[in-house]
Amino acid sequence: MENVKKDLEKIIEGIVAEAGCYTVGFNVNLQGSRTFVRLIVESISGITLDEITDITRKINENAEIDQIMADGYQLEVTSPGAEHPLKEYRDFPRNLGRKIKVFHTSKAMKSPLKGDLIDVQEDKIVISINGVAQEIFFTELDYAKVVLKW
Repeated sequence: MENVKKDLEKIIEGIVAEAGCYTVGFNVNLQGSRTFVRLIVESISGITLDEITDITRKINENAEIDQIMADGYQLEVTSPGAEHPLKEYRDFPRNLGRKIKVFHTSKAMKSPLKGDLIDVQEDKIVISINGVAQEIFFTELDYAKVVLKW
């Protein structure tokens, strides 16, 4: 099963990349005699329903996947959702201007920090806390979450 999962993941990641997106999560589960494939996808600018639909269609129409999964499978393709943790550079640009809560490992400042995401650079993010810019380097970043307004 592990080899099947690796082969499947390689093909699916190619399909996702071809659509200009990236994989956030990939899981294959056996439940009884049924196989479930769950894929979480995103893009730098934020994934659309049309992109999810296109990726789903391309996976379902792929002959290599049909050979690997000859007994059939149930496919779920979804976006990460609002509460998914932000962990790497590509997770942050679409959240510029939003309030985020940042969990980090720096001993120089408290954790978590809450502020508005005002800049994203290759090696760090910058949040504004009460008008004061605070840099958090990716090397010290555990994760961040968007603060939802209810």
